[in-house]
Amino acid sequence: MKMNIELYLYEKYDKSALKILKLLDNNNIKFSAHTFYDEDIETISKGIGERIRRLPFVMIDGEKVGGYYDLFEYLVNKNIINYEGKSWPK
Repeated sequence: MKMNIELYLYEKYDKSALKILKLLDNNNIKFSAHTFYDEDIETISKGIGERIRRLPFVMIDGEKVGGYYDLFEYLVNKNIINYEGKSWPK
C-alpha cells in the first residue's frame, strides 16, 4: 500500500518523535520529514495548512492523523502493522 506520510517535528526530538521514527523505520515505511526550529505552533499550523496543537504531527495522504498513538492506530486499522507494531508478513 503506497502512502504519502509526512512527519512534522522539532529539530530536537522528544520521546514521541523517536517512537514515531522507530515505528516507521522498523516497518520500512517511507515518509518525508519536515523539521521546525524556533517557530511557534501558530506559524507551523499555517505552514502545514492544518490547525495543530503540538509536534510531532503526522499527516497521511493529506489526512490529519496526529501523534504516535494516532499513527499506530491508523497503521493497525489499515492492516499495515499488527498490535505488536510489526508489519504483516507479505
